Amino acid sequence: MKKLFIVLLLGIVLNPDSPAQTVGKITANAVRMSPDTLIHRFEMKPGEEFSQDRYEKAQENLHKLRVFKKLEFVQTEHAGLHDIHIRAQDGYYIFPLAFIMGGSKNAAGASLAAGNLFKQAESLFLFGGGSKSGLTVRGGLLLGDHFITAAYTQLHFDQNFYTNHWFNTYDVFSTTDEDNHSNQLLRSIRSRQDKITLLYRYRFSRTGQISLAPQYNRITYAHQQLDSGNHHQVTAALTFAEDIRPDTNMGALAGYGLTDKAKSLQDLPQARQGYSGKLAYTQAGTWSGSDYTVSKLALEGTWLLELRSHHMFMVQLHAQNAFKAPFSDQVTSTDVLTEAGKYDRQRRGKRAAGAGASFAYYILRNQTGLLSVAPFYEISYTETDGSYRPHSGAGINLFYRLWRFPLPLGLNYTHNLQDGSHQIGFVVGGAF
Repeated sequence: MKKLFIVLLLGIVLNPDSPAQTVGKITANAVRMSPDTLIHRFEMKPGEEFSQDRYEKAQENLHKLRVFKKLEFVQTEHAGLHDIHIRAQDGYYIFPLAFIMGGSKNAAGASLAAGNLFKQAESLFLFGGGSKSGLTVRGGLLLGDHFITAAYTQLHFDQNFYTNHWFNTYDVFSTTDEDNHSNQLLRSIRSRQDKITLLYRYRFSRTGQISLAPQYNRITYAHQQLDSGNHHQVTAALTFAEDIRPDTNMGALAGYGLTDKAKSLQDLPQARQGYSGKLAYTQAGTWSGSDYTVSKLALEGTWLLELRSHHMFMVQLHAQNAFKAPFSDQVTSTDVLTEAGKYDRQRRGKRAAGAGASFAYYILRNQTGLLSVAPFYEISYTETDGSYRPHSGAGINLFYRLWRFPLPLGLNYTHNLQDGSHQIGFVVGGAF
């Protein structure tokens, strides 16, 4: 009897009448896009092995294009072949938006976003803005596996030096109160920075990307102090990501890109994990037109756990090493923090490492929008004058996102655990 059971079991396993699960024909129809374009973006090919997991990920690839009002998948199976038909209702969008910020620094900006204008599921954007600290203009195009951006920024700022190796944070849209640490100010140097950055990124697989970013960067300090001159450099990077949620999209204003909203509101069948990693190397020298030699290596890693109810726990690790770099190209403590907090000061040194953790809890999830609260903690150590000096912060982000409005609105509170300073700010933008 035992031998008969083994024979039957082997017959089930090795039965040639049990066909392999294979992708069969894939067909599609859409309003604007050609069927070939739609099928190419689906990233599932006839003759490949079929699995439910791969099928769902291929569907997500189309949802992430954010140009569809309706997206349906019809699967039929016969003799181990899975034929798939895609029904899509795609359109195009073009939207202008204006931004105004107030507080210790007034700033304003405007943007223009468009998608699927050329029936290739492409997206493009233009943005410009300024404040008393300077101006910035940038634009970009995402077309299939290719992403190209160009940006110009001009800054006029005071580089402040404080006790205990602190330096001020500066940006076009920074709302830092420059008088917050006036009692610790050692000196201040009037500065200017002109920077042009080009970026080309290519996605060579579903999870992998490579990029190249040449940068024209000229820094001028008053009376030619510090490292005034050219800092032109080039950065190459390798990035991979799996199940990391994408950013929101402008097409939502017209109802495009919401095809997976119903699924997003449903609980997951089980918790899932995501991860991402990045390796970047920056170099500059006489060959790049730089007056200074720069050699920097950066590492980033993220692990994300999404619970069944979509609450998310995230851990991030960052590290940078400036093997050779003048003052302005050294690593700052905020370079290796998680960007969850806002700080008016930072440390600068030869190398730094940081880590952070946050938990996004959804107080509200419904057909109108999402309300989340996310406490966080982050810490970094920067080598300055032979010692590793800490920079840590804790706080909370409160966000509300309307499905039909692409930029989440919220409040940020950050407490710098080293100098005791507090930052409270209104936040526009982010990802869920």
